[in-house]
Amino acid sequence: MATNNNEFFDALAALEKERGLPADYLIDKIKAAIVIAVKKDYEVEDDNVVVDIDPNIGAFRASLLQDIVEEVENPHTQVSLEDAQKIRKTYKVGLVTPLKTKEFGRIAAQTAKHVIRQGLREGERSLQCSEMQSRAHEIITGTVTAVDAERGNIVLDLGKGCSAVLPK
Repeated sequence: MATNNNEFFDALAALEKERGLPADYLIDKIKAAIVIAVKKDYEVEDDNVVVDIDPNIGAFRASLLQDIVEEVENPHTQVSLEDAQKIRKTYKVGLVTPLKTKEFGRIAAQTAKHVIRQGLREGERSLQCSEMQSRAHEIITGTVTAVDAERGNIVLDLGKGCSAVLPK
């Protein structure tokens, strides 16, 4: 079931503006985090989880794909015909079960949070790296933040969260 969640998309827009990461990149990382959370809670494979996030209409949906079978061999990826028809009488082959992300377990939610944060760090690091590569062979200013007397290394703050190490 698609959920209208304006706060989610407002936060996404704020992250995009604050960190300079494209919305598509953020959405991909959030999708990956939700897939991992669903896998933890329902013990299924990636192929059995569908996550749709549509910023144009401000909705996202997480679904669990299950096969309808006569005899259930794997309760995580299959559902009996009887149980499926209790949900909707017209079900015959294939079933999409809408999930409520509010019902995720604590560990699954923490995993999703960790994956999202890791994705943000990777994106920021990638942006910083490409920015520094574009400034190659230029003279830039920085502030000395630390000096390693033993090795002679100097740590510089280059602004925007960037730092550099100058070896002896």
